[in-house]
Amino acid sequence: MTNRYNVLIVEDDAFIRKVLRQSLKNDFEVTTHINGIEAMTWLEQGNPVDVILTDLQMPYLNGQDLIKTIRASPMFKNLPIIILSTYDDSNTRIACLELGADDYMTKPFNPLEVKAKVLAVMRRSK
Repeated sequence: MTNRYNVLIVEDDAFIRKVLRQSLKNDFEVTTHINGIEAMTWLEQGNPVDVILTDLQMPYLNGQDLIKTIRASPMFKNLPIIILSTYDDSNTRIACLELGADDYMTKPFNPLEVKAKVLAVMRRSK
């Protein structure tokens, strides 16, 4: 059996979490959390993760603050991060990329494209 990448999805919308889980579960180990605080707690507990998919608009710790927190951590600073957001303006995309996101996709998205982007990011990071 081959090793499967561990994908952490940080998304407060239950429907989008379900779509992502269903579209990725056959190829990846998928974990979901509803906000950045839960995600950081889970990461700090030592759980394995290879790539993070995160929304921007979330309660408690939003996506941009999650990127800042991850990039400031010596332990997690190299984790690939892909943003999935309804914000489609250039300023938001640029700001996220400058904060350290590796890719940015707008909602609605094609689940097959998300899978392809996860695989592409993983190829570059290994």
